[in-house]
Amino acid sequence: MSTYSLMLFLHLVFLVAAVAAAALAGFAALRLRGAGSSAEATAWGDLIRRVVAVFPLSSFGLIGTGAYMTSEAWSWSAPWIIAGLAGLFMIMLLGGAGEGMRARALSAELRAVGLSRRARRLLCDPIAWSAKVATWTLMLAVIFVMTTKPRSIICATVLAVALVCGVLGAVPFWAKGSRFAASTRSGSDLA
Repeated sequence: MSTYSLMLFLHLVFLVAAVAAAALAGFAALRLRGAGSSAEATAWGDLIRRVVAVFPLSSFGLIGTGAYMTSEAWSWSAPWIIAGLAGLFMIMLLGGAGEGMRARALSAELRAVGLSRRARRLLCDPIAWSAKVATWTLMLAVIFVMTTKPRSIICATVLAVALVCGVLGAVPFWAKGSRFAASTRSGSDLA
C-alpha cells in the first residue's frame, strides 16, 4: 500500500465524518425547532453542540490529506482543487459565522429563559438556516468537483449554484410554525 492510497483513505474518512456530522446536526436542528419544552430544546441543542465539534477536525483532516495528495499527484493550480478548497472554506465560514454565532445565542437564551419568544424566533433565523442548508449544498458541490474534476467555469458555476440553492432551499425554514416544525413535533409524538 502506498502513502498516497493511505491519504486517500483518510481523506474519505474525514469526508464521511463531516457528512455524518452535518446530517446529525441537521436532524437535531429540525428536532430542536419542533421542541415542545425547554428541556427538550436544551437536549437537542446540546447534541448539536457535541456533533459540530467534529467539523474542525474533519476540515483540517481534509485539508491535510488533500494537500499531501495534491503535492504528490496533482497541481495546486488545478481548477477542481482550487474549487474544493474554496468550497471547504465557504463551509467553514458559514458554520462559524452564520450558524455558530446564532447557535450560541440560542443556547444562551434556552439556558437563561427557556423556550421563550426570542428563542422561538432564533429557531427560525433566516441567516442560520441559510447557512445550514448552504453547507449541505456546498458539501455536495465540493464532492462533485473533486470527483468529476471539471474545468474552471464549471467549478465556479457549481459552487455558485450550490450557494443559491442553499439559500433558496432554506426559505421554508424561515417561517415560524412552518410545516417542517409541525412535522418534527408530530414525529416526536410517535417516538
